Amino acid sequence: MIEKKKLLILYDWFYPGFRAGGPIQSLTNLVLLLIPHFDIYVITGTRDLNCSIPYPGVILNSWNNILLPGSNSAIKVFYAEKKTLNTNVFQRFFEDIHPSVVYLNGIFSFRFFLLPLLALKKIKADIKVVLCPRGMLKKGALSSKAFKKKAYLIFLKIFGLLKNVSWHATTADELADIKKHFFITKGSSVAPNIPKKPFPDVSSIKKNPGELKLVYLSLINEHKNLLLLLEMIGKCETGVSLDIYGPIVDEVYWQKCMSVLEQMQGKVCYKGVVEPHEVQAVLSKYHVFILFTKGENFGHAIYESLSIGRPVITSRFTPWQKLDESRAGANVNFDDQERSIEKINDFVKLEQDDYNIFCASALHIAIDYYQKLEAGKKYIQLFT
Repeated sequence: MIEKKKLLILYDWFYPGFRAGGPIQSLTNLVLLLIPHFDIYVITGTRDLNCSIPYPGVILNSWNNILLPGSNSAIKVFYAEKKTLNTNVFQRFFEDIHPSVVYLNGIFSFRFFLLPLLALKKIKADIKVVLCPRGMLKKGALSSKAFKKKAYLIFLKIFGLLKNVSWHATTADELADIKKHFFITKGSSVAPNIPKKPFPDVSSIKKNPGELKLVYLSLINEHKNLLLLLEMIGKCETGVSLDIYGPIVDEVYWQKCMSVLEQMQGKVCYKGVVEPHEVQAVLSKYHVFILFTKGENFGHAIYESLSIGRPVITSRFTPWQKLDESRAGANVNFDDQERSIEKINDFVKLEQDDYNIFCASALHIAIDYYQKLEAGKKYIQLFT
């Protein structure tokens, strides 16, 4: 029997976490795909985003045998307290595990990106290092704390920490972002995020002209642009309602949203958080998914809405474009608020037959995307 190569994945959050959004789902789906091909190790934090207590049922600062949902084979996960991590600790991890590949996710994490890079510089081992920015090099993502992020990227280049690494982009646009900030001539690959399987057929809900049940399901922070969405919903026709799901990441920003939300009695409601396995079921209760994001590397919630046959209204800053042309939703320029509101109101007016066409088109896009993935082949090539 040929011995499997060892793949070590590093990220601040991992299963059973879910509040940090799409990257956790991407990594979980990736691990499920690669279990037959690699011995997989994960080093991650001890708690979910903005949570004060550790994940339940795991041993901290120790290796755990974790069985992911949908898998029959356990992987090894080390839930590390932040105060225990330094370059020497990561050096010991690398020397003990002897991974063939180290997979770093995100680019602005001190403990799970910078420290491992520094540790890798100290050891002499033939380890392939693969970096995935997870959308953090997008223009919208870099606009927040812009000066600090620019200085950090310069630091990475000056000290040669990214020399000889391989880059993983999940889209061609992300590869362009990488090349914009880092001079790379080789060692870059595009392999798409791995989503859930689409539903086999559409089960649309009742749609009367004059009503529209919208759903927002995402992190709640400035980047996702909920405040602007709320302001626009307030100007839409009376039949529009919006239910909001998602972890509150930025409390100050949420208070601004609340000040608008409280003036919209009965029209908007915050419903709390949704665990990943419940997302498709929750979205299926609504007419349209809406997200005015400033930028998405993939947009798991957008895809999951399409995957159950629900149209999407979203910005121009996601991979999911030409939704108007395909009659699967709408892409809006939220700088043009008047036109954006018109597009929402267009869905209010839809009758059942026309709405059913949008649902069928949405599902078709998801099925087409899923069938063309060839994700397994691309990731095996990336890591070998």
